[in-house]
Amino acid sequence: MKQWILNKSEYDLLMAVRKARRFPIARFELHCSQEPELRITALNHVCLTSPEDSMEAVKARAAVLESLQKKGLVRISYSLPAYVQSDYRIFYQSQIYELLCHTAMEAQGQPDFLFDLPAMRFGQVFPL
Repeated sequence: MKQWILNKSEYDLLMAVRKARRFPIARFELHCSQEPELRITALNHVCLTSPEDSMEAVKARAAVLESLQKKGLVRISYSLPAYVQSDYRIFYQSQIYELLCHTAMEAQGQPDFLFDLPAMRFGQVFPL
């Protein structure tokens, strides 16, 4: 088994994943109302501790999750056969999702902007 040296952020997040019964995350996307197959990822591996989490904190946690995944310590999946709706309430209440919705609303009606529908893909992090 490989041994990895973890920084404090990696260690703390890995321990949180291991202790959690479920560790929900989300991918914030923008979809195109004109072409349903067109979509882009606005923010990947969103892990929230509070609805008021800043963009910087969310991006930092996403980077830590990505690092843990690359090290083979966690598995990130957005292919959930079922999920607990209450686990994801915080994402809908977050300032980050509100920003995504405002971005999509501003795009609506703009002829040169394709991505005008906010969307969320639910996921989970699993310890390995």
